[in-house]
Amino acid sequence: MRTTINIDDQLIKEAEAIYKAESRSKAIEFALRDALRMKKMEKLKSLIGKIEFDEDAMRKLRDSER
Repeated sequence: MRTTINIDDQLIKEAEAIYKAESRSKAIEFALRDALRMKKMEKLKSLIGKIEFDEDAMRKLRDSER
């Protein structure tokens, strides 16, 4: 999807360097994917101690799906 946005040039250059991206679009895409992944991990971490987790049952379920 083509979108026009204003982003600080230095910020984009830094993202390009960090991700070794071949284009500005790829650098922004990688950065957005990382940001979303981090937010999802934060949500999961916030559930620690709030739900019970049966590791054995999960292992059996994974094994049965293979």
